[in-house]
Amino acid sequence: MKEINNNGKVNRYKYLLYFYGLFIVFIIVYKFVFLPDLSNIILLAAVAPVFGFMSSLVNWPVYTQIVDAEKNGILINTRRLFSKQQNSLFVNKYNFDSYFETDHLHLGLNILDEDDKMNQHKIKVSWLKLKDLRAFEEKLKAINPHAPTNPDPKG
Repeated sequence: MKEINNNGKVNRYKYLLYFYGLFIVFIIVYKFVFLPDLSNIILLAAVAPVFGFMSSLVNWPVYTQIVDAEKNGILINTRRLFSKQQNSLFVNKYNFDSYFETDHLHLGLNILDEDDKMNQHKIKVSWLKLKDLRAFEEKLKAINPHAPTNPDPKG
């Protein structure tokens, strides 16, 4: 399996935020330093694109990297945007139990920890390409083909 990585997509979003921040600073400097008599509508025009980013507050990008770790396992590394802290999760055939229901932005995995306790992990997959998401799901099915995808909530 090739490495699944969404760095390019998340970095484009990050640099778009940087560019937009510089644009806001430029408009404010232009309005208050060079042309103070200019109408305040230019400030509204500069701030209006913020509403385009509002939907991204719910779906904030996360760097996701999925690599083969062993013969029958994968390592999932996630890191939030503008953060140095990285979270890692090792999934193999001995600790991957099943999936659990989540929203459309996440993939829920039931993983056994070192104390044989079942932990639920939500992996944010909304910023992965569709072909990478399918490859990730195929790798999980190869690890445990008998994992229930829709567990019965009654028991």
